[in-house]
Amino acid sequence: MKISRYRDLTILDDFEKKLVIACDSSGAIGPKELDVVKVDGRILGRFTSRVVLMELISVGAKPIALIDTLAVEMNPTGGEIIAGIIEESSLIGLKSEEILNGSTEENVPVQQTGIGITGIGQGQKLHCQSFNGDIVLCLGIPKVGHEVRLDDPEIADLLAIQRLRQIKEVHEIVPVGSKGIAYEVNELKKRNHLLMDEIKSNLNINKASGPATCVIFTVKPTIIKKIDKLFSQQINILGTLKKVE
Repeated sequence: MKISRYRDLTILDDFEKKLVIACDSSGAIGPKELDVVKVDGRILGRFTSRVVLMELISVGAKPIALIDTLAVEMNPTGGEIIAGIIEESSLIGLKSEEILNGSTEENVPVQQTGIGITGIGQGQKLHCQSFNGDIVLCLGIPKVGHEVRLDDPEIADLLAIQRLRQIKEVHEIVPVGSKGIAYEVNELKKRNHLLMDEIKSNLNINKASGPATCVIFTVKPTIIKKIDKLFSQQINILGTLKKVE
């Protein structure tokens, strides 16, 4: 078995199928007394599981397991978080009774929320490469902390990522997190040994993007006019990839 790493993902390849492992965590965000950002457990569960599921779907892996490691008591906080995980995963047809497992903290009283989620996906051909001439785009708007709302139509969501992945002309899809758009674009260029002719946009490309509120993705130029009509979220062109001279 070959074990490799792509971005934040660990890939186990037995040459018949590939297992992809993704994870995300959150601290001091939740409903507890010492939390810095106050939000109910259900919303926390939705956004944290959303990030993990986005990471799996973005490379073409089908989610087959979600494991929550909750540094809170089961009742009431853990139950609220789990309800959010179930709600989010059901959006893409996942059955929680089949894929969800986890643990909570029952030994000591907890005054600040901590959560981790690990996801496992399975696939045969993964999408981990961009090509010379690809257009680099961003779907969604970078938002973080108190700016992030579940009902915000401007941010990326699971259904948008799932739809993107189904388009054959779409190559890499990269959920953007705390390091921002510019960082992820630079990493994409380095991975693929390419440069980019940049196009200025109104996006703050250095801003943290919280729980994957936007994604960058690369496409064949032939689909550029069509892609904007397929999504309700704003799509910005960031540039065109080119060979290193």
